[in-house]
Amino acid sequence: MMATQVTELATKSKLGVLQAVEKALPQFAGRLSKNLPNGMTPEKFMFGVGTAVQKNPKLLECEPGSVLLAAYEAAELGINLNPSLQLGYLIPYGKEAQFQLSYRGMIQKGYESGALRTFFAEVVYAKDKFERQLAPKRNLFHAPADGERGDPIGAYALVEFKSGDIEFEYLTKEQIDRHRAHSKQPDSLMWKKFWEEGWRKTPIRVLSKRLPLTNPELEALAEAIERDAINDRGPEPTGAIQLEPGSPLLTTAKPTDVLPGIFVQVGKSLTVITGQTYDIRDDLPKVGAKWDGKARVWTMPAARTHELLTICEAKHVGVTEVDDNGKPLASATPAREPGEDNESQLNFGQ
Repeated sequence: MMATQVTELATKSKLGVLQAVEKALPQFAGRLSKNLPNGMTPEKFMFGVGTAVQKNPKLLECEPGSVLLAAYEAAELGINLNPSLQLGYLIPYGKEAQFQLSYRGMIQKGYESGALRTFFAEVVYAKDKFERQLAPKRNLFHAPADGERGDPIGAYALVEFKSGDIEFEYLTKEQIDRHRAHSKQPDSLMWKKFWEEGWRKTPIRVLSKRLPLTNPELEALAEAIERDAINDRGPEPTGAIQLEPGSPLLTTAKPTDVLPGIFVQVGKSLTVITGQTYDIRDDLPKVGAKWDGKARVWTMPAARTHELLTICEAKHVGVTEVDDNGKPLASATPAREPGEDNESQLNFGQ
């Protein structure tokens, strides 16, 4: 029934986005298998994606592949994209779609972890009664003013663990404004028309860095929030690899329009990505890549390397497979040209 409904929506569209959504049902099922919320089925998830696209016609103008990548990210987090739930959104940026986790979705994932008794975020106004206590025990008191509450002065996020311990983060208006200034879209609908959501999400992002990773669900929550922050502001710049003269990784400049390449080291479970990743930095989290600020590399599941290659091909970014010592493999062609059979040349950890 759900597949039929999505097909009916697709036939009314001049573009193939909805058809691509329907064909991706097996991929949705695979990504939902480890994180399936109560009452969710792959068919319901697929229909939620179709509904989100139908309600935002600009998504029909996006590349179908980018819509699917964004939807895959939501599926991996177990976030239903049905707009009525407001757990997460597909946001069009020109021809590219991007998944955005809402503050409500963050809180939902927190409760699903089973470790939290309370989790919420609120905006504080000038006439509210608001007090913070940091020692000897962290605590917070907030009583909204009746009637006119005055101008917003800050926002906080608070979690209460099943143990009874409380952790919170409060940010002033000035601090929130600084976070907004670093956003890729400081004048987006979230920051202008629905600014309360931006104010609530900001302290949640900061607080998530202090959550104890006591179970896989809390770890997934922290990862989801960090991924959302990266999508909003972009990751730390990796810069270009500085190689000594004569290094085997130095490649000659291409006379074509292929952009400077990246280097991938494919292991049994993880693929390590280095090189000039700037041109694909917004796409890397969509394929499960994480930024390691200490090692200054990206890591991602080896089984999804083919998705990385698809992105590089679309953006004309060369790819070179290297061994543990950073030397190109004998089977690898430095800075492969788009269109080559990259998938067959990488071993994907097998």
